[in-house]
Formats: sequence, C-alpha cells, structure tokens
Amino acid sequence: MVGNPGLDTLVLLGEDAPDLDADGHFVRNVDTPGHAAFYAALTLATLGHAVRVLGSVGDDIAGTMVRAALGAAGVDTTTLFIDPAGTARSVNLVRPDGRRTFFFDGAGHMTLHPPADAVRAALDGADLVLSALPNWGREVLVAARGAGIPIAVDLQDARSLTDPYRADFVAAAQHLFASAAHLPDPRAAARAWCAAGPARTVVFGLGARGALLAERAAPDGSPTGELRLLEQPPPGLDLPVVDTTGCGDALAVGFLDGLLEGLPAAAALHRGQLAARLRASGVGASVVVDRATLAQAAALAPTSP
Repeated sequence: MVGNPGLDTLVLLGEDAPDLDADGHFVRNVDTPGHAAFYAALTLATLGHAVRVLGSVGDDIAGTMVRAALGAAGVDTTTLFIDPAGTARSVNLVRPDGRRTFFFDGAGHMTLHPPADAVRAALDGADLVLSALPNWGREVLVAARGAGIPIAVDLQDARSLTDPYRADFVAAAQHLFASAAHLPDPRAAARAWCAAGPARTVVFGLGARGALLAERAAPDGSPTGELRLLEQPPPGLDLPVVDTTGCGDALAVGFLDGLLEGLPAAAALHRGQLAARLRASGVGASVVVDRATLAQAAALAPTSP
C-alpha cells in the first residue's frame, strides 16, 4: 500500500446544512486513524492479505495512533517514514445521511521524497502495488513498473479527465478506481483513462446508483481490446448508511480481492460493493470487513452477478 495514513476527525452533524455563520454547534466528534492508505491497508489485512504500507506519518501523537492501529491489524509498518510536517489530518463533516465533506491537510507530501531503502523494502516480493495519491507516490510507481509489479491506483475524487496531477498515476496503473461524484460522464472518463495508459479495468463508485465497471474485452487485458462497460446497482443490503468515509477504499479493495481470487470482474465488483456497503454502516472503520462479514452480506444481498 502506497500512501500516507493519517488521522480523521469525524464531525457527526445533526442536520444536513448547518449554519456555518453561527457561533457554534453541538455535535459528536470522533478521532480515528483514516485516509485512503489506512482504510485500504486495514481492509486488505482483515481479508487475510499480507500488507506493507509505504507512507509517511509525523513523529507525533497522531502518527503513534496510526502505527498502533495498523500494527494491531497485522499490517507491516516498517516502511513508514517520518514527515517533518507531521501526520496528515482531515476533518470530515458527516451529514445524517452519511455523506461527508472533508477538509484535508496533507502535511508535507508535496515536497517529500520516499527513502530509497524503504521503497526497495516495500516492493521486495510484492505481488501488487495499490497506491493512493501522495505526490511522492509517482516515484514509487516508476520503481514498481521497473520491477514488473502490477499496479492499482485510487484516483479518489477525480474532477477532470486530463488532471495533470493524476496523469502519472493513470499512465502507470492496470487497475484504476475513482469516485464519479464530480464527473459528468464517467463512461467518457473510463475511455479516456484507458486510452492514456495500460488500464485493464476502471471502477467508479456511483454513490446510491451503484458502481460502473469498464473492462478490456481481450483476455489478456490488451490496450487494443474492446472496452466493455457494466453499470451495477447497489447490492440492496438492509443496513443503515452512517458514514461514507472509506467507502471508495473498500470498493477498491473488495474488487481487487475478487480479482486476486480469480473471480470474473463483474463478481469482483459485486464483492467490492458489498465491502463498501458494510463500511458505510458504521463510523470510520468501526465495522470490520473480513471474510465472515462479506460472506454474511453476500448471503443477505437479494441479487448477485
């Protein structure tokens, strides 16, 4: 896992649109380890995968919390390195329907460079690199490509088909993930990203509409293969939507877990949707997404591919 785990402060609101000009509000605040690298590494580990995380944390209380939480889940944290600017932070305003707006502080990730020995140790023996979007992450992807390691990238809340910040990540990845919340035409985005890089699959979270899968039709995922598009509705589990923080990470991990197991892409997408739906039913990472909970969710889902 490439990316910076951090600390989330989840502000659980009692109303959809609080008056931010008011002096104050009474809310429930929850501090929890978070960010894409944390949620993805945690979920991979609870699903039984051996996971290393290559990322930065600060030499501070938040960094200690993050290391402890990842270590308790069995994630190898020996390739975490120190960010002098501190641990990345985010304040997320979570509405009663689970939607969230985040205020992100990425600490020093724009100017950091990962230590070469940490990169070598992280990639040693790796079967897959899953990357979030730290600026320094593009250096790691160059090394991973040179080593012939498959790469997956979570583009997160993409807003443009030609965002220069994301271009190196698109150009490196065989598997891409993104939220389509601010993309007017995710199908066009899938076509553009597949044309710009080696992507064999592109998965979009569509919120309440479900998810969209773009898959190369060629058996080997060749870039010349026809692009097949499949939109899949939500699994329809009777669970509350409490907090959507980390749902995109769960979608990506569940999908990759299915591919690693040899499932067809549509079935892997369904597994990712189940993982995301489970994640949304609790605050932060309070709901454990493991083999048992996924199996229970699959049995309760009214339809599956």
